[in-house]
Amino acid sequence: MSEKDELIKTEILREAQKLFVHYGWSKTTMEDIAKAAGKGKSTLYYYYKSKEQIFDNVVTREMEEVFRITNEEVQKAQTAEEKLMAIGITKFRAVQKKANLFNVIRGEIEANIQHIMELKRRYEAREISMVRSILKFGLERGEFSHYTADDVDAVAFSLVCAFKGIEIGLLIENKFADFEGRMGAIHSILMNGLKA
Repeated sequence: MSEKDELIKTEILREAQKLFVHYGWSKTTMEDIAKAAGKGKSTLYYYYKSKEQIFDNVVTREMEEVFRITNEEVQKAQTAEEKLMAIGITKFRAVQKKANLFNVIRGEIEANIQHIMELKRRYEAREISMVRSILKFGLERGEFSHYTADDVDAVAFSLVCAFKGIEIGLLIENKFADFEGRMGAIHSILMNGLKA
């Protein structure tokens, strides 16, 4: 695709995201998206086959951004402990900024459960891989003596599940204002368990 095509696709996704946040997925139409992007419906269908595909791309783009920001902070940290803390704090900050879109997603989950679950699985697989590499890094440096390389997969899965549980609780209870304090306490518990 040409640079012009990429710019058009980006504009469509940006406008679609605004509509999804404001009206929800089910009330937003392809016609609404075309109009907001200043394009004809035929142009919209040239780039995207359906509203579901646009929604997929909007959510995937947001997830990619959260992952990119989180990974940048992880790379800056020096120890495995600091890297794990960076995952929790950075991800929660990014999700907080995108809370409106995630609330739309949560509201649409029942109508689109399989679709949303597939997006979630893809993101979680990448997150588990990131945590797994941090745990291996920590083992190599002697930071974690309580487990072995054979435990890395199970520990990575458990940590990502713990982060997800906190994230869901914060979203449901709308408690983002005090998330860093909560994350600090959870991180301390996790680190004490890993270093014991």
